[in-house]
Amino acid sequence: MQTKLSAGKTRRLPAATADAADTRRRSLSAMIAHKRRCRDAGTPDSATISSMVDAFLAAGGAITACPPAYVLPVQNGAGRQG
Repeated sequence: MQTKLSAGKTRRLPAATADAADTRRRSLSAMIAHKRRCRDAGTPDSATISSMVDAFLAAGGAITACPPAYVLPVQNGAGRQG
């Protein structure tokens, strides 16, 4: 991969840097495409949501209820003496 410098000259990037830049570019392209597909799909209505939940449950999915965050212990050192 080559990059342009301010004077119009090009320089060759190291392979690892070029690979990382290519990976970022492909990830960004995938994210933009996903965002477009979601926007084009529109907001599902309640019937669609209901059928999706029914299909999830029929496939063996289970709905879980997680405890609220404030139930979990805080381990930040507050209240310790010494």
